[in-house]
Amino acid sequence: MSLARRMKHALYSKIQTGLLLLLLLVGGAVNLPATVGQEKQDSPTLPEGATSLPEGEARTIILSACVQCHNLRNTVSQRKTADRWRRTVKRNDLAGTTLTADEAETIVNYLAFSFGPEKPLPPVPRKESGEQ
Repeated sequence: MSLARRMKHALYSKIQTGLLLLLLLVGGAVNLPATVGQEKQDSPTLPEGATSLPEGEARTIILSACVQCHNLRNTVSQRKTADRWRRTVKRNDLAGTTLTADEAETIVNYLAFSFGPEKPLPPVPRKESGEQ
C-alpha cells in the first residue's frame, strides 16, 4: 500500500472514530432530558390541601380516589364525627367514586381520627397587605 493511501486510510479511521464518539455523546445528551423528566414524573404535584393529610393507609386511597373531583382544602378544614364522615364518604361514593367497602371504612376511620371534632381547626391564611 502506498504512503498516500495509508495516510488517507488513517485519516478516514480517525474521522470514523470521531464521528462514533460524537454520536455516543449526542445520544447520551438526548437521553438526559428523558431521565430528568422521569424524576419529575415520580414526584407529582399534590392537590391543594394534600399536604395537610397525615401519613396513613387512607391517605393513598384519598389521593387516588377523592382528588379526581375536588381539592382537599375543604376536607382538611372540616371537623366531623365518624358518622358524619361516613355520610360524606357515602355521598361521594354515590357520586361516582368507586371505593370498596373496606376502602370506604378505612377512609372514614382515618378522617375521624385525623379530622374529628376534638382536633383544632387549621389556621386561616391571612391576606397580604394591599390585597382586597
